[in-house]
Amino acid sequence: MELRSQKNPQNLNEPELAALFAELDLKGLFLVWGPRRGSQRSEQIARALGIEIEYLYLTTKQGLLYAPFKYFYQGLATWVLLARRRPEVVIIQDPPIIGPLFVYLFSLLFGTKFIIDSHTEAIEDAEWQWSIPLHRFLSKRAVTTIVTNEPLKQKLDAWQVNTFVLPDPPMILPAATALPLQPDATNMVMICMGDLDEPVAEMVEVAKTLPDIHFYITGNCELNFPEVVKTAPANVHFTGYIKEEFFPLLKAVDAVICLTTCSYTFLSGANEALWMGKPLITSDSPILRSYFTQGTIHTGNSIEDLRRAVLQMSQDLPQFQTGILELQRQRRPEWHQKAQALIQLIGRSTSAKPATAAA
Repeated sequence: MELRSQKNPQNLNEPELAALFAELDLKGLFLVWGPRRGSQRSEQIARALGIEIEYLYLTTKQGLLYAPFKYFYQGLATWVLLARRRPEVVIIQDPPIIGPLFVYLFSLLFGTKFIIDSHTEAIEDAEWQWSIPLHRFLSKRAVTTIVTNEPLKQKLDAWQVNTFVLPDPPMILPAATALPLQPDATNMVMICMGDLDEPVAEMVEVAKTLPDIHFYITGNCELNFPEVVKTAPANVHFTGYIKEEFFPLLKAVDAVICLTTCSYTFLSGANEALWMGKPLITSDSPILRSYFTQGTIHTGNSIEDLRRAVLQMSQDLPQFQTGILELQRQRRPEWHQKAQALIQLIGRSTSAKPATAAA
């Protein structure tokens, strides 16, 4: 199926993207094997395309003890859901790669087209390296495999599969009343999950030397950084996982910090800062440097580098505020153009005759 109309991406908004997808006259579904928390990438993409999203999971616990049971349950639930809904196109988040496997098996019987939305950890993390041959097999049979950045695309291109770069989308943010934070102080939030690739300990050490700046750190930091949490100074506030208060917190702070030691990760927290219009401190990786080009300080993850970045941000906030708003104006039409190209790709795939993929 081909689109009957072509839109200027400079003028597109989300309802118009959804209308373009609707022109294909295809029933779509976005499927996530996991809970609705953390990154909102999947939900935002589904909303932009005007398709439903479903979260399927038995437990959030991980490990070999739980995997067989939860994957069996989630696989069965996937088949029941797909048999009931009968979508013609399914976008399935990866990891875990077992989700795309069950969707592929369903497609063999019912002809469903599927797209893999592959997050960085599915390709880069050591715990998922065993699944790379399966990932390659499934990507050869998918309409395309979506990745967040060009270096990941280059890795998958070596598999001789169809890949598509789609960064995290512009966010339509809920109306939020700013949380009351420390008055007459600079307030910054570090958006994180509490994972080991995030320099939480280094950030707390920085805070110890800057008592007039208050730092709000999200995520479950007690799991991997228990001593850091216990010994944090008074100007560090660990929020834990927050849902209802997340955007009110972002609205209240002066700047956002979002960091990783991983080279290929596109940080959803950095994207949230962009669309909240908040100046950003983020890691100095090629991917983040190439995308967050204004209103942003790129820094190393050492205590010295982080302290320097925080001081620069606190001293030049108006300049970075102007820059991040300009970056919003630049990135929005770019993303809409990519989304329109994805819709066109889906349309072409449903028009083409099925082909046998090489192993």
